[in-house]
Amino acid sequence: MKKFIFTLITVCLLSFSLHGYASAEGQQLTPQKVNLTDAQKQELDKLHKQLFTTKQELINKYVEYGVFTKEQGDMMLKKMEERYQKLKENGYMMRWHHHQGKIPNPQKSN
Repeated sequence: MKKFIFTLITVCLLSFSLHGYASAEGQQLTPQKVNLTDAQKQELDKLHKQLFTTKQELINKYVEYGVFTKEQGDMMLKKMEERYQKLKENGYMMRWHHHQGKIPNPQKSN
């Protein structure tokens, strides 16, 4: 149980730290040409599989506790698997934003 709570807290903290980076005001996206080596790709694959497994366990617990229905849990797991496969196809290069240009600032109103 302690391992589960520790993992959940770690995932949450990582999520919050990445959110702060993505919401930096006025920051320009500059596409970088990076070619990962096979060893780097293998290491990233290992980490993504660990993350996938942890998220899968988390969703299954929510289903077990009745927060999500079995169908909702299955749908979430299917979407996660699709994102993982897309990431793998893209050589483990994450696409943080779908649009080019400035990073949107969620605190600004349109």
